[in-house]
Amino acid sequence: MLPHEIKQRLESAFSVTECSVNEFSGGNDHYSVVVVSPVFEGKSLLARHRLVMDLFQKEIESGEVHALSLQTFTPSQWAEK
Repeated sequence: MLPHEIKQRLESAFSVTECSVNEFSGGNDHYSVVVVSPVFEGKSLLARHRLVMDLFQKEIESGEVHALSLQTFTPSQWAEK
């Protein structure tokens, strides 16, 4: 799975205001992801991560995606950064 495919899936699933995906192992299976979405309002960090991880469950189970390092923010949290 390529970074732009991950980004497209995230943008399709959530009302994303910011999204970046970087591959960090050189093998197209370890990704660092930053997602900013109002969908995360009122959700715990764990619940946010579960929402994102659920989108890639099939790829994680198959090994196509080995690791997703997630940073999930609401728009107000992102504005404070």
